[in-house]
Amino acid sequence: APPRQAPAPPQPQALERGPMIVCLDTSGSMRGAPETIAKAVVLQAVRTAHAERRGCLLISFGGPDELVERDLAGGRAQGGEPGHGLAGLLDLLGQGFDGGTDLQAPLALAIARVHQARWASADLLVVSDGEFGCTPAMLAELDAARADLGLRVQGVLVGDRETMGLMEVADDIFWVRDWRRHGPGGATRQGFSPVH
Repeated sequence: APPRQAPAPPQPQALERGPMIVCLDTSGSMRGAPETIAKAVVLQAVRTAHAERRGCLLISFGGPDELVERDLAGGRAQGGEPGHGLAGLLDLLGQGFDGGTDLQAPLALAIARVHQARWASADLLVVSDGEFGCTPAMLAELDAARADLGLRVQGVLVGDRETMGLMEVADDIFWVRDWRRHGPGGATRQGFSPVH
């Protein structure tokens, strides 16, 4: 009998190239260099999404009731308002909040979106100094979305130390430790920290 070739190993399913949901912390503790770095991360995420023809939803948040959502896929919002695409991005990058940090509402909104067909395979990126906490109920909802929908949560930490808030939420964390050199005065700026 002719020799049999071993079957090729199964190819793993690609985990990239789905839509992105980006939660951008623009609370008071992010003011200055941390906010600038966070917004640069968002800009790069939007550039990547555009180049790869992926959906991108941006949720900018601060304290309770401080939340703005923009679909950055392109086009304009109904009524000609600058809510989508480049106009929506520029609108959000030019604003911030002054209050505390509440990740509950942005996470709830992101979880609601991944239940919609358009965002069903989305990954979540949280860009923050990590100075927040989540209730056990919200963490359970996030775990359910991971298990049921395959949601992956990536974190970009812009701050001096790892925080339990981001460690509880993110599957992986990219830590920007040298954020101080990107602010006014560079590394010589003394006494300022984004951590309360």
